[in-house]
Amino acid sequence: MDKKPPIFKHFRNIYSKSPWVLVSILWVSILPTIGAVTLGNWIYRNWAELELLPIDQPNIALIYCLTGTVLMGLALVPTTFFAVVTGFLFGWQAFPYLVLSYTLASAVGYLLGRVLEKDSLEWILEPYPKASQLIHDKKEQMGKLIFYIRISPVIPFAISNLVFALLDTGLKRVLWFGFVGMLPRTLLAFSSGAFAGSIQDALSSNASVWQYLLIGGLLLVSVWGIYSFFTKPGKNAHS
Repeated sequence: MDKKPPIFKHFRNIYSKSPWVLVSILWVSILPTIGAVTLGNWIYRNWAELELLPIDQPNIALIYCLTGTVLMGLALVPTTFFAVVTGFLFGWQAFPYLVLSYTLASAVGYLLGRVLEKDSLEWILEPYPKASQLIHDKKEQMGKLIFYIRISPVIPFAISNLVFALLDTGLKRVLWFGFVGMLPRTLLAFSSGAFAGSIQDALSSNASVWQYLLIGGLLLVSVWGIYSFFTKPGKNAHS
């Protein structure tokens, strides 16, 4: 008799149908943290040289944007970490390039997620038929969900990219609603780096009172929005 918890049986079933789905979930859950530690140590050793780079020069700006797109789009580092480091090293003149980078990274992460089997979401939600039906009913309202997930300071960028891909929200929605939703949390992380007095302060997780208040406010908005999305019936809901 198989005494394994149902959740393990479910993931084993998913793995048997498409191992790459579980590989992708583990990738976006674990790798950004490892990347942040690795890149953070390298930046700590080389920050004096990095901050001298003229970010306003087109070739340097292009290299920065491509680097940010690859690192964030492939889930190699968290967007929050990249925003903090950018703010410290280059200041406010780099903010537009950061926004461009995370927008392009959204496209990369979403398109890579769409490479997975089209029925992946059905396998994952197989034990939750009500959730599956709700998502189907709200297919045309996914922009709201994207916005409220992106604005959350605690939902990782890479994980949300994979979720959007599995939900097949549409690239245009991910780019537009994701762009708007990411702005507040990106601005918060970027400003903490820009105002940091040293590389140690920039790379530390310490935050001031006003930052905690803003984080709490964004979290409340996100939780309320996601809750509303999943509790209000969709337009196509069966009566």
